[in-house]
Amino acid sequence: MDQLDRRILTDMQTAFPVAERPFDALAERLGLPPDDLLVRVRRLASVGVIRRVGPVFDSERLGYVSTLVAARVPRERVEDAAERVNRLPGVTHNYERQGTYNLWFTLTAPLKDGLEATLASLRNLRGLEDIQSLPAEARYKICATFNLAGTAPAPHTEPPGPAPAPVPAGMRQPRGAPVLLSDRQKALVRALQDGLPVEHEPFAEAARQTGWTVPQILEQIREWLAEGVVRRFGAVLRHRQAGVRAGGMAVFKVDDEDIDAAGGALAAHAEVTHCYRRPPLPDFPYNLYAMVHGPSEDAVRARVAAMADEVGASAWDVLFSLREFKKTSMRYFAEGKAAPPNDA
Repeated sequence: MDQLDRRILTDMQTAFPVAERPFDALAERLGLPPDDLLVRVRRLASVGVIRRVGPVFDSERLGYVSTLVAARVPRERVEDAAERVNRLPGVTHNYERQGTYNLWFTLTAPLKDGLEATLASLRNLRGLEDIQSLPAEARYKICATFNLAGTAPAPHTEPPGPAPAPVPAGMRQPRGAPVLLSDRQKALVRALQDGLPVEHEPFAEAARQTGWTVPQILEQIREWLAEGVVRRFGAVLRHRQAGVRAGGMAVFKVDDEDIDAAGGALAAHAEVTHCYRRPPLPDFPYNLYAMVHGPSEDAVRARVAAMADEVGASAWDVLFSLREFKKTSMRYFAEGKAAPPNDA
C-alpha cells in the first residue's frame, strides 16, 4: 500500500459519506477521479485488506445478547473443538490464545434464553466441558478503526451520527434499549449487513431487493446512526493485512471501586479498540478487558504494562492469538430461523 491507499482506508472507516454515490463523494474530497478511487478500493478488497463496506450494527439495539466465552481445551483437541464451535449460529470470532483458557470466542443470540441454551449444549461437547461465559458488565469503548495515514480524515459536512469515542474516566458508554423494527426494516438490515458492492451506485441492489428507494435507504441509515442502531458506516478492515501487525487481549485486575475510572482511562488510548468490564473467575481474576493493537507483540506488551501502571492494576496479562479460527461479521434476522446464521 502507498500513502494514498492508507489515506483512503482511514477515511473510509470514519468519514465515509452516507450518499447515493458515496465513492464519488469521497473521491471528490480526496481530489481523485471517481474511477481511480474505485480501482484502488477494489484492489484493497481483493487482497483482503477491506473486509466489507457498509453499516456496523449494534447487536444490543437490534435485540441481541452476546457474551465472550473462555474454554479450557486439551491441546490435541483444540482444532476439533474450534470446528464444532464455528458451526454454531452467532459465533463471529474464535481464537486459540496463550494461557490456561486457550479457546476464546464470541457468541451472540437474539434472546438470552437462546444464549443460555447454546452454552448448555456446548458444555455437553467432548473437550468443551470447562467453559466460562464472561458477559460484558460495562462497556467503555468499542471502536475498531485504525488511523493508517497518520493524519486526520478528510473533512466532510455530514456527521455520521454519535461517534463511538472513548468515554471520560469514571463513565460507561450507555447501552440503549432494543429498538422494535418492522419486517420491512429487518429486510433492509439483511440487505445491507453483508456490505455494499464497490461501484458508483452501491445502494441500487439493496433497493431492488427490498423495494425501498435509495433516498429512503439513506434516510433510514442516517436515523439509525443518530439512534445508535448503526455504530458507524464505512469500511471494516482486516487490520493485520492493513499493517497493524499485532493485537492482544489485555486483561487487568482492578479494584471494583476504581474500575469505571480505569475503564475510561484505557478507552482514551488510541491503541485500544474495545474495552469492557467482565466478571472475574476464581482461576482467572481479571475484571477489565481491552483489545490493544501495535506494530509488534513486544510493543503491545510494553504499552499494556504502562497502561496497567496508569490504572493501578494489581495484576495484568496480554493474551496473544496463536490461531484465528473465525472472524466474521454478525448476520441478523435470518428468515425462518430462531437464531441468526453466521458468515463470519
